Amino acid sequence: MVLSVAKGAFLMATMMACLHKSFLVSGECTDCGLCYNHGGNYKCLTEYSPTCDKWHASFDCPPGVPCETTNDPEKARPCSLEGTCSRCDMGIISADNCCTPTKDGSTYSPTPVPVESDTWSEGQSKMLPAHQWVVIDHNDGPEDSSFGIAVAVSDEHVYIGGKTTSTMTMKNPMLENQRIAVQGVPLSEDGDMFLTKVTLAGEPVGIHMFTGSEAEQPNGLAVSKDGKYLSMVGYFRGTLTLGKETYNNGALTLSDGSDCGSNCPKDGFLVKLDAVEANVMWSKHFMHDGDKSTEILTTDITENGEIVYGGHIANTGRLGVLDNKDGATVWESIFGESVGPFTDVKTMTNGQVVAVGSLQGSEDFGGDVGVLSSAYTGSREALVLVFDPKTGTPKWAALMGSPYQYARSSKGVLCATAGDDIYVACSGPCNNVQVSNNASAGGMKMASNHKGAVAKFSASGEPQWISEVPTQPQGLAAMEGSHVYVSYYEDKPIDYGDATFLNWKGEDTKDQFIIKFDSDSGKGQWVMQQGGTGKEYVRRMAMDKYGDIYTTGKTGSNPGYFDNIQMTSHDNSNKNDMFVAKMTTSDEILPSCMCDKDTVKAGHCFIQNTCFKDGADIPPGEGEKCVAENVECKVATVATESSSSISAVGAVAAIPLFMAANML
Repeated sequence: MVLSVAKGAFLMATMMACLHKSFLVSGECTDCGLCYNHGGNYKCLTEYSPTCDKWHASFDCPPGVPCETTNDPEKARPCSLEGTCSRCDMGIISADNCCTPTKDGSTYSPTPVPVESDTWSEGQSKMLPAHQWVVIDHNDGPEDSSFGIAVAVSDEHVYIGGKTTSTMTMKNPMLENQRIAVQGVPLSEDGDMFLTKVTLAGEPVGIHMFTGSEAEQPNGLAVSKDGKYLSMVGYFRGTLTLGKETYNNGALTLSDGSDCGSNCPKDGFLVKLDAVEANVMWSKHFMHDGDKSTEILTTDITENGEIVYGGHIANTGRLGVLDNKDGATVWESIFGESVGPFTDVKTMTNGQVVAVGSLQGSEDFGGDVGVLSSAYTGSREALVLVFDPKTGTPKWAALMGSPYQYARSSKGVLCATAGDDIYVACSGPCNNVQVSNNASAGGMKMASNHKGAVAKFSASGEPQWISEVPTQPQGLAAMEGSHVYVSYYEDKPIDYGDATFLNWKGEDTKDQFIIKFDSDSGKGQWVMQQGGTGKEYVRRMAMDKYGDIYTTGKTGSNPGYFDNIQMTSHDNSNKNDMFVAKMTTSDEILPSCMCDKDTVKAGHCFIQNTCFKDGADIPPGEGEKCVAENVECKVATVATESSSSISAVGAVAAIPLFMAANML
C-alpha cells in the first residue's frame, strides 16, 4: 500500500500522540496501531495490513463510525460497549476518535451498531416434538469408526451417505425382530464410502459400500421426486470404483515433486444411483488441476429430473447441471477467485434453483445480477444466488455479512426451500443482509454476539427476517407449511433468552442441538439437545413430506440421550458410531414426564426440554443427578396441541415445573 506524504505524516502524528498516553504492551510497541495475528505475533503498523487478525486501533475515524478495537469479536468487543475493552475503560485508548486503519480510503469496519436482536425469549417450551427412533452403527472395537455425513429422504426411505473404517452393523434397538443391515470390512486402510437405507419407521434395509484405494467421502445426497434414483457427490484421492468405472486421481506428488501424502489434491465425483439396490446408473469424474483440488459439495434434482451440483476447484466456486439420462453437461459455470465454494443447492417450486456459497471482493455474475461486491472490505460474506437451471442465468443474489466476517468465515452456508420461500443459514456472524435488486443502503441488520444467523427470503429476493444461530450451522430443513429447523453442535453453555442450556461434560464432548424458528416471524421457539459425556457430531439434516426431520452424524456417548430415547446397546469404545435419528417435528405434544404444562410427574425431572428419571445423570454430568419430589397432581386429563391426548388415571404425583428447572 502506498501512502501519500500527507497521510503518512498524519498517521505518524497519530502514533506520536498515542505514545504520550499509552502503556507499552510488547517491547516498544504501543496500542497505537498494534496488530496481532493468530501466530501469536504482535507488531506496530501505521497502515492497513491484510495479515492482521486483530487490531488494537487508535486511528482517526470518520464521523459516526464506532470505535473498534479488534477484527475478531471472539477476542474483543467495540469500545463503545462499556466494560468490554479494558484499555478503553482505563482511558489508554480514546473511544472518541479511533478505529481500524483505512484500506482503499474506507475503514475496515464502517458499520453502525444495529438494533438489539430479540430472537429468543425462552429456549424451554411446554409443547415439544420427540425422537421416534434412532438407528446406530453397532460396530465394535476401539479402532472402528463410522460417520454419517449426507442425508436425503423420499416418501418411503431415508438415505445416508458416509464413510467407515470398519464393518458396519446398522441396528434400531427399539425394534423387536427387526432387520439388521451388515456390511463387511472396507478394502482401503483409510476406509470406504457407504450408502445405507432405512425405512421411515426406523428399520434398516441395507448398506452398500463404494471402494477406493485411499480416502473418499460423500458430501451431498439428493433423491428424485419420484423416489426412483439418487444423486451422490463428494471427493476421492487415489482410485474410486463406481459401478463399472474405476477413476484414478493420479496425484502422488505435488508439482514441485514433493510427496503430498494425505494432502494430495482431491478429485470430485457425481454418481446417479438406483434407489432400490444402489446400482450405478452413470457417474462423472471432476479432475483436479495441478496442485489444486476439485470437490463437489452439494447436489439436488429438479422437477424435470436434471441433476444440479455445486462445489469448487481450488476454492473457486463452480455450479452446473447434468442431463438425467446420461450425465451430459447441460451447462457449467466456474467463477472468479472472489467466489468461494458453493456448499448447498436447492430447487424451488417455480423451477428456479438457489445456490449458496461465499464472496470476497467483486464478481460479474451476468444475467439480472451483474457485478456484485462484498459489502465489507476484507470480509468473506455468505452468497445467495438464484438462477435458471436450464441456462444458468442468475436472477438475483444476496449477501449476508458483517464487519467481523473476514476471510475465514462463511464456509458452511446452507439453504432450504419451502415452496418459493428461501431460508439461508450461515456463520460469521453474517448478521447483515443486502440484496442485489434492493437499492436501499445497509439492508437488514441484526445485533448478535453469536457466530451465525438464519434468514428468510421471498422468491423475488425480498428479505423477510433474520435471526440468531448460536454457532456455525450444520443442518437446515424446512418445507411449505412447516417451520424452520437448524442443527449444530456445541461444547459450551449457551443462553436462549432466559434459559441457559448446559452441555454434557467429558474428555472431549460436544452436544448436538436442534432449534426451531417460526417461519413467519423468525422467533426462536424451542431448543432440543442430544448428547452425553462423549462427542456428538451432527452433519446434514433432511425433512420428509410430513414435516418430520432426520439428522445424521456420529456419537461417542453411552448412554446417549436423544431427548426421550436413551441409547445404551452400542459399544462406544471407539467414540465414533454413525447414527441417523428421526424427530417427529410435525407433532408437538406434552413431554412424557409432564402431567400438564406446569407440573412434572413423580419420579422425574424436566430439564432443558428433556425428561430424566429420578437419580439419573443430568447435564452437565459430573455427579449432577435428577432429584425428583412427590407432589400430588390434580390434573386428570391433559389435552395436547396435536390431535392426540394424554390421560392420567387417578392422582399422579408431580412437582411444579419451576422447581424441576432449578434442580441444577
